[in-house]
Amino acid sequence: MLINSVPDRLNIAGTEYKINTDFRTWLEFEMLLSENAEKAENTLADIKNLVFCKNQPPSFADEKTVNQILWFYRCGKPPQKVNGKSHKEVFSYEYDDGYICAAFMQQYHIDLNSAKLHWWKFHALMLSLSDSTEFVKIMGYRSVEINSKMTAAQKAFYQKMKKQYKLPLKKEVQKQISNIEDALINGETIDNLL
Repeated sequence: MLINSVPDRLNIAGTEYKINTDFRTWLEFEMLLSENAEKAENTLADIKNLVFCKNQPPSFADEKTVNQILWFYRCGKPPQKVNGKSHKEVFSYEYDDGYICAAFMQQYHIDLNSAKLHWWKFHALMLSLSDSTEFVKIMGYRSVEINSKMTAAQKAFYQKMKKQYKLPLKKEVQKQISNIEDALINGETIDNLL
């Protein structure tokens, strides 16, 4: 980003395709991925409709298209390697939208409701939010590991903050829990639900 201008096209199979670069498009992209995990066959068509301005790459180039879309989404960075630890979500664009808007206004004086920001620029600003913003404090509460080295007061405080700022369960998890509850109420076995 420091040397070259931020991209507004993807090169797929030797052809340049203009894409929507506004951060809102890429927030929708992320939500689309998380919502449609079980409907993968429909997801690519939806993603292509969201990402590309007019012309779309041909279906024979779908693998290259997906790779280029993910490259852009990662802001030109290689995929992150996942170590043995489980990844814990500490924020949600959908759920924390108010905190994110307030943080951008507080730190950068940018009103995200009216701003036109390229995804890469938005992402860089998100990564650089200061811990003086309420949003970053909340992420800290969600991510802190409560351990035996903490005092009883610290443990109580962080447990309270974790509960207060807990992210809601994903729709799939909520549905799974609801199905298990229904089965238990009706005296049915839950073996096939676990």
